[in-house]
Amino acid sequence: MDMQAQREQELKIAQTLPASMRYSIGSADAVSSSTVERMFETNNGNVFSPSGSNELRIPVHSGMGFLDTAKHHLEFTIKNKGGVAASSLDGDISCIIDQVRIEMAESGEIERLDGYSVLHNLKSVWNASYTDREMRNGRSGGPVPAIDNATNGNSLAHTSGSATFSTQIDSGFLMGHHKKALPMGINSFTIVIRLNTAAVALIAENDATTPDYEISNARFYCPVYQLDDALIVQSYLAKVQTSGLQWTGDTNKLYMGNLSSGASTKVVQLNDRSLSLKGFVTVLRPSATYNDSKRATNSSFNVTGCTQYHYSLGGMNYPQTPININTADEGLNIARAYDQCLKTFASAGHAYSEPLVNKSKFVLGDAPATVAAAAGPPAVVLVTAATQGAVTGQGALCLDTRRFDSERISMVGLNTAKSASPSTLQIVTSADFASDTITNTYAIVEAEYVMKPNGNIAVNV
Repeated sequence: MDMQAQREQELKIAQTLPASMRYSIGSADAVSSSTVERMFETNNGNVFSPSGSNELRIPVHSGMGFLDTAKHHLEFTIKNKGGVAASSLDGDISCIIDQVRIEMAESGEIERLDGYSVLHNLKSVWNASYTDREMRNGRSGGPVPAIDNATNGNSLAHTSGSATFSTQIDSGFLMGHHKKALPMGINSFTIVIRLNTAAVALIAENDATTPDYEISNARFYCPVYQLDDALIVQSYLAKVQTSGLQWTGDTNKLYMGNLSSGASTKVVQLNDRSLSLKGFVTVLRPSATYNDSKRATNSSFNVTGCTQYHYSLGGMNYPQTPININTADEGLNIARAYDQCLKTFASAGHAYSEPLVNKSKFVLGDAPATVAAAAGPPAVVLVTAATQGAVTGQGALCLDTRRFDSERISMVGLNTAKSASPSTLQIVTSADFASDTITNTYAIVEAEYVMKPNGNIAVNV
């Protein structure tokens, strides 16, 4: 009896036995294999900085193995190059990342994540409990996980302070649904990381400090599984050659806009075209402090003065009834807006959690009573050594557009690819909307990745 026939017989026998009588026969024993953690390094130098060589390129190849990118970690050494006083990470080590691209030599760019650090910072407080973030921050250099803490992460001593941290990349391609390992035989791809400016990535802890930093020893670690069973390998390769392989993952697109101060109805043009739009996330930051090295512009947002919002898709309003927001001390009303944040971040590939965002942190950020806040909206406070511990705003204007709430169904979002009408965000503001504002709107979309028989990747978004 050959191996295949024996397995089929064992499975047939197992199916006739009650669970209490099943042991190893027909069970899902691990296939004979080996696992090794591979390390991939940059191929365009070792030292990078926002003012110098500001793009890191890391080529990745699994060979004839399965690359388990759901278990990857990306490691950096960061060194403070500023003077006078220390600077802190604005969030965790991902504060240095402005853009992530996944490129293939044959297929070109298959994923682009713009404004990366902003969305990552927001996910880190909406998708993690206290315990989750405490564990992650041990490796990522993020802030102490508490409802009322500032966004200041690890502090780096001036001119000489350095530390090594790691993070995971929030990529649909790398972190696909159901945690599938990238398939055997996939062609080499390159992870490209563009650095944020020092003013965005770091928070100066002294008014006289001009932040600066450099990155070295960037490494991408990932387990690779090698199968020893020739029969399984042959069956797998036969499937690849006949029909290719498909999987899905959540990625995002960035749309930026500008809003004037004062009371009015404001419209942000989005014009999203996606096969499966799962939601929108819009964050607001005052224009005057957008690149202020003394402020937490990378991780502090402000909905103060926004009294109502809705999105328009295909000529229809979502939701049908606009979401009202009242950020005044009396009559605080953020329930629907808060709930949309929970739902939308869940649709971004995460289960509901116990977010590190209470109603105060959703609405605005305040400096401690003993410290005078800097000029401008209260959500964007001057975060110096004296103001460590300030609450920072983590509110966002979100919308969940999933048709179904199921992890077993793919492509559950709205199809806006052929919409005749442009998508927009409409915001009604009051006189409390005191500053000209930059908006980052992230469309959370489900991407379908297809590996062709030749190892190239096609993506449908």
